[in-house]
Amino acid sequence: MRKNTLIAQLFRQAGARKPLSAALALGVSAFLLAGCGLFNGPEPTPTATRQMMATVPTFTPVPPAAQAAVQQPAQQQVVQPTDTPVPPAPTDTPTPEQTVARFTVKPDLQAQAVNVRSGPGTSFPPLGTIQRGQQFEISGKNVEGTWYAFTFNGRQGWVYIGLVNVENPQLIALAQNIPATPVPPPPPTATPVPAAPAAADPCAGIGGDGCKFRLREGPTFRHNGGSELKLTVGFVRVLSGNNYEWQGSYFVGLMKDGTQVMPTQDQDWTTRSLIGSPAHGPLGHHNYVYNLKLDRLPGGTVNGNYTIWVMDGHGERDSQNIQFAVSGDQGEVWIILSQN
Repeated sequence: MRKNTLIAQLFRQAGARKPLSAALALGVSAFLLAGCGLFNGPEPTPTATRQMMATVPTFTPVPPAAQAAVQQPAQQQVVQPTDTPVPPAPTDTPTPEQTVARFTVKPDLQAQAVNVRSGPGTSFPPLGTIQRGQQFEISGKNVEGTWYAFTFNGRQGWVYIGLVNVENPQLIALAQNIPATPVPPPPPTATPVPAAPAAADPCAGIGGDGCKFRLREGPTFRHNGGSELKLTVGFVRVLSGNNYEWQGSYFVGLMKDGTQVMPTQDQDWTTRSLIGSPAHGPLGHHNYVYNLKLDRLPGGTVNGNYTIWVMDGHGERDSQNIQFAVSGDQGEVWIILSQN
């Protein structure tokens, strides 16, 4: 009787709460039937029964989706590795020294500095100078490769290859805007200088055979103490070699240092050359001799500059002027004058 009462109470209390699942109710009934033997003793007090019933746990139903989630643990997502791109093999990156061409002014030059010109050639005007050992970056070269361009004081300058040492010449390209070689200006037109008036021909206007005599031998000089000027002259016509025909009736005119010395006196006009056999003197054969004392010579000495010419028997000039100078008191002069 008590067992039935207890079971009935349990069902009533369970009905007051949320309905239990069929499985749970069967489990509780089996539990109670199995423990029937426990109630053969004295009947527990109502207080104890209430306490025991108060300790029975309650069960909150779990939604089926949640149960499935609990029963089957979530599968862990495995991330498949992707192919990591392999970077390309590094190429040989040229160092800064390999990408720039430079020149250094030779440190062993004799000159302390070298010229920088406005173009590739010495015909271009200089822009300034650079010193031994200075270094510059090359921007180009001329067509022949003999001059290098670089930036000099903010503009393009050029330096000759023979004055510098070069790094990385294989990197030097043809320069841009190579200046054209300057054309030298034409030489200034010479202002014509008026020609000095030609000296009057002393033989001009002479009729007949004109001025026939020319200088053939001499003049030769001999020291005579400087006491006088002694002229020994031969007037000849050449027959062959040194075979002369001596010509007579000729004499000379003479100037010293621009002053006419003879003929000025009667004797100058009357002393003439002789026809026939010549005289023999220390300097050579002659057929005319004339002595001039120092009082007739300008400056009172035989030394000076002289001009001599031939005069014929009529007193007319018969040769161009012939110049000679006397020095060292060599007052004896020998000359041969020929008509041919």
